[in-house]
Amino acid sequence: MNPQIHPPADEITFRDLYLLLKKWSLTILGISLGMALLTFTVSQLLPRTYTSQVVVSLSMVNQTSQGLLNNLPSLAGLAQGFVDLQNTRLMAEKLEVADPTQFFSARFDEKRGLLFLTAQGQTAAEAGARAERILNVAREYLENSLAEGARANIRAALTQARLDLRVAQDGLKGIQAQLRLAPDRAASNPTVAAALEARGNDPQAARAANPALTSLSLEESRLRSQIAQLEARSSTLTEFLQQPQSVGQLVSQALLVQVLVPPAEPLRASFPRPLLFTVIAGVLGLLMGVLWAFVAEAIRPREAPRVG
Repeated sequence: MNPQIHPPADEITFRDLYLLLKKWSLTILGISLGMALLTFTVSQLLPRTYTSQVVVSLSMVNQTSQGLLNNLPSLAGLAQGFVDLQNTRLMAEKLEVADPTQFFSARFDEKRGLLFLTAQGQTAAEAGARAERILNVAREYLENSLAEGARANIRAALTQARLDLRVAQDGLKGIQAQLRLAPDRAASNPTVAAALEARGNDPQAARAANPALTSLSLEESRLRSQIAQLEARSSTLTEFLQQPQSVGQLVSQALLVQVLVPPAEPLRASFPRPLLFTVIAGVLGLLMGVLWAFVAEAIRPREAPRVG
């Protein structure tokens, strides 16, 4: 017959745990309910904070516009630049607050091309109005930055057009000087005409009675046409550069800002959240009550064993 095995005296069994929790059940329940009620009461007294979030998709429409929109800053770089400007005096003035980071936040998801704008307020209406404000400021920042890039391209194109115009005008002066020295008449030579055509000269000039004069006249006509086109381009670019609204319209047509989640007044406060906080406090109170039971039982004086 096997002897009965008894657990060591210092080993805690599940029965011991059950009896301990049962003994301190009222204390554990009281701590849990007390913390839950206290948290719920404090949550009701705390000032409300409402949060409104706007989600914006950014993209550029493919438009040539004669190179005026080429080499512009990337939308990803501009959006991240707007995010980095949140803690600056410029944003404080634009958003009309002393500390923008206290009420506003911005985050850009480069992989999806989404700009997340968040605004907070003490009321739902205030949060919605601030969300509308940061959306307008972000749109204005992007449009102004792209417009400045477009104006830089226009100034570069205008400078290039003026340089080309000067070169064409100098070339025309040289051609006109040669025309004054060229003979008026000459006999047509079929052999010379064939040789000129073989070397790639214009057939009309090669077969003319005076190939040199004809070639110079054609070059003069080409330069006059080029000068007229460059003058018209320079005039157009100058006029375009002097009209900021035209540059703004050009950028607004190329920049596609899609508001996926518009500014709106939230239905409930984002902070505090009484129900969530109460549940968390109740769970923590339960754990603290169990811990208190173990500590109280551990430090409770033990009765000395009786000697029979």
